[in-house]
Amino acid sequence: MATRQEIQAKLAAIDQRKADALKALQTKRAKLKAQLAQLDRPTKSQRRLDARRKILLGAFVLEQMQHAGIEPSGLTFQGKRFFDWLVRPNDLDVFEALTVEPPSSQALSPAGIAATDTPLNVPFADKDHAKSLGAHWHAERKLWFVPKGLELAPFSPWLGPS
Repeated sequence: MATRQEIQAKLAAIDQRKADALKALQTKRAKLKAQLAQLDRPTKSQRRLDARRKILLGAFVLEQMQHAGIEPSGLTFQGKRFFDWLVRPNDLDVFEALTVEPPSSQALSPAGIAATDTPLNVPFADKDHAKSLGAHWHAERKLWFVPKGLELAPFSPWLGPS
């Protein structure tokens, strides 16, 4: 017959094996959960494509707003203001530095000469023609403009909002 100490030692060994098995199962479960989360996560190429879409859409909207003379602070969609959506101070600073002059405020001299740099709505297909007439590209605002002092008549197809 087994002694009390032998039985207690066997019970302790069973408890230890039980604890080790539970720990091994918990580790295996954590690895499986991580694999499942990885399957649900978009691939690197999907994330890049999504970021590219957002950049292109934002660039298009910003360009159209600049051509129309609309400040980014005035942008709303379904009742939500764009500036309320910007939560990080650095993001807000990027747009506060951007100023847009509406096309209607461009000063003209009486003879139809541009008194200030006048923005143009030049499609990509027409860029070479506009450049040959004397238009310049503004890299920061990403738009063509008639420099101060040039006659505006040759640029009439591209003046005003798009």
